[in-house]
Amino acid sequence: MKLETRVITDAVGTVLVHNVAFPSGRLALRKGTHLDNGHIKTLQKTEHAEILVAILDEDDVPENEAARRMAEALQTNGLCLNQGAGGRINFRAEVDSLLVVNTERLLQLNLIPGITLATRLQYALVGPHQTGDEVATLKIIPYAVPQADLITALELARIRPGIIELRPIPVGRQVALLLIGEPAVHKKLCRSFETPIRTRLERLGAVLSTIEVTPSTTEAIGDAAARLAAGHDLLIIAGQTSIMDSDDVTLRALRLAGAEVVAHGAPVEPGNLLALAYFSGMPVLCAPGCIRSLSSNVVDLILPRLLLGERLGQTEIAHLALGGLLK
Repeated sequence: MKLETRVITDAVGTVLVHNVAFPSGRLALRKGTHLDNGHIKTLQKTEHAEILVAILDEDDVPENEAARRMAEALQTNGLCLNQGAGGRINFRAEVDSLLVVNTERLLQLNLIPGITLATRLQYALVGPHQTGDEVATLKIIPYAVPQADLITALELARIRPGIIELRPIPVGRQVALLLIGEPAVHKKLCRSFETPIRTRLERLGAVLSTIEVTPSTTEAIGDAAARLAAGHDLLIIAGQTSIMDSDDVTLRALRLAGAEVVAHGAPVEPGNLLALAYFSGMPVLCAPGCIRSLSSNVVDLILPRLLLGERLGQTEIAHLALGGLLK
């Protein structure tokens, strides 16, 4: 593709590079218009004698066709396509899902001249019942791209698993909440923690099916945690104070009860004092005090992944550092 300035009568078959207006200021023709004889008559009513046009080479693929082919190659289960204007197509989630992006191939794709794909953040919650259902947007930058570049991009886009994948959020996961504190504050703990935790879980299609309160002793915590873990898909532990040390009473109790503690501390604010453990593959989320707020915090970054059955450890928690300052 090349750009040329041509007299209006010699512009049939080319692509208009810039918007053109009538003398009144009203738009005559929009940029990107593929000019035919009717368009030439319209242009002759403007004050322009010449216009800047794009002339496509034989092997060039027009922007809208290139966008369509790319979008179809990128589309995976749960994604629907919305045609935009000027070589743009948007991807939306049909069901509530967790977005998983192959960042290496996303980078490779965006290094191909003229082709861009922008996504939401890794592990973003998307869907009709989330904060938004838009997943990604594809934009062909010039009015056409060379066939060879498009073929290279299509090869990347067709690899499976795809550059963009959605993991639907399972419905009906059973979650238990274990609250830890002195007997005098048990009712206050329930009032503080139950509503925000229940609200979070309902947004993710999960059910807060059991709530228990226990004193902050090693034996009481361990017995309650092991029992609740046996009958639920996820156990959330919260309490009067957050876990301050890797040998704090809650983590010591979990270890003695047979759990594996895989992480303590997260590079996320709010939520630095997170801990994570497993009873034979069943996750135990030891939540910091910020879970009492519905504002975004570390729990929102890992809870959906745990409900999907993803096993997380200290390495996955460490990866939250980039973008981990949430307030």
